[in-house]
Amino acid sequence: MSEPDRSSDPVAAAMEWLAAEPADDPVADLAALRELFGQVSRADASALQRQELLDAFSARALDVCGRFGPRLISASLPLAREMHLAAASLVDALLEIAAACQRLAEDGRGRWRLVSSGEPLESAAWAQLLVGEAYLIGCMAGAVAPPGLWLHAHGLMANLNGSDLLADSGAAARLTTQYKRLLAIAVAQPESLTARELAWLFDYLGDFAVPAELSLSPLQPEQMSYWMDCAQDGPPVAAARRQAPEDVRVLHFTPVPLVRLVDQQMTWLESRILEAEVVGLERDGELLAPDVSGLPEGLTPVEALTLLRRLRGRWTLPPMRELPRRKHQYTVQVCTGLRAIWEMARRGEENVTLAEWMVFNESPGGYAIMCVAGVEGVLSAGMALALRRDASQPWSICIVRWLRSENPDQVELGLQLLSQAFTPVSVGFRGSDMRGTAPALILPPMAAVRRNQAILAPAGSYVSRRFILVHESSHLYVAQARVLGLDMQTAAVELFQYEIDPYPI
Repeated sequence: MSEPDRSSDPVAAAMEWLAAEPADDPVADLAALRELFGQVSRADASALQRQELLDAFSARALDVCGRFGPRLISASLPLAREMHLAAASLVDALLEIAAACQRLAEDGRGRWRLVSSGEPLESAAWAQLLVGEAYLIGCMAGAVAPPGLWLHAHGLMANLNGSDLLADSGAAARLTTQYKRLLAIAVAQPESLTARELAWLFDYLGDFAVPAELSLSPLQPEQMSYWMDCAQDGPPVAAARRQAPEDVRVLHFTPVPLVRLVDQQMTWLESRILEAEVVGLERDGELLAPDVSGLPEGLTPVEALTLLRRLRGRWTLPPMRELPRRKHQYTVQVCTGLRAIWEMARRGEENVTLAEWMVFNESPGGYAIMCVAGVEGVLSAGMALALRRDASQPWSICIVRWLRSENPDQVELGLQLLSQAFTPVSVGFRGSDMRGTAPALILPPMAAVRRNQAILAPAGSYVSRRFILVHESSHLYVAQARVLGLDMQTAAVELFQYEIDPYPI
């Protein structure tokens, strides 16, 4: 039943619609949900009816999320206007229902405590779950957290006492775990993850967020912790970057205990991937089946391992800005994607699409750029990008560290500079899933960054220490090389230092 019954009794109409089967199209279901929820919010209803309606609206909103999320995973940024509007509407709906759940909890208990009935805490747990879903949908759509989201999240936790934060069962435990999941995603730099990675991470933390520490008192070591002012609408703040105020209610958080769990899962994955290569397991099926791995579906084993490596680093130490940013405004030419950069270098600029972007700030280590003439092609966090000021300048090779898209006509990228020169080559690793060789770029040594030459290759290329390097210029050059160390992995590329093997096999 996709259309709500617009009867004179909005409560009865809502009950009837919520009891019916959802519409096939989640966007149509969302429109009906928002219309009916608005009507019910203004209607007179008993406390019991309001509780039943909120439970049902919450469940239907989560059902819409479950069906709309895959569309975001398969879409590219910036989103088409229709999808962008639908994602924003879904975030608004989730926060509206969460706010109603929060009000119900506060009306039922005022400043609630963990008691035997637990009813206000049930409403609060629902609200926190909806806030988390709203944050996930927004991140997958490339948007920043909407106003009020963090105020809701912190407010739901602010009225718990110390013993509630340590509860290991019931609604208080669910409320606390959902808040920990939200915080752990926020400090993992979600703008640097793809929609697929974000969806996987959200599911992953649904099971594994519990060990993260949450406290009313400062946590040690301080340089690995964050704090949240419960009265402010802001994300976690790294204690290493700014001290918590002393005259307000503050919660403290650290994801460091999650790192021990990540280490164990990485070790298991590495051993299983090696085993799969030996005995011929279906690496994308049997190896990561949830009943075998305990990990969510959605990523291949190599992709999951790559993401866990990045999470380990981000949860170990908060990022610190090392180089000052300077505001600038000038246009640059951009070539997006490792394959396109490789083709441009091999076959000429006329064979690829170059776009015009605007630099709005820069530092010695990178740039922040904004599209100025419309976006063509696929953009994603972690991809390679070449940039230059004009045709007289050499190309700089960068990696997309973060991506934001507040509206369909605008995209902002944060770029990390990898090199100011490159050479196109092909690489082939024994045991790789790729057939033949893969396009790659040789990057020269870079002072204070890397001592040796490095190769930027597609994600998943590096599966063994030795590889074949092919360089086609006026002469064909083929050599066996060996990896010295893995510097970076993203969902799209990986960067590793290498040397020509002195003892080729």
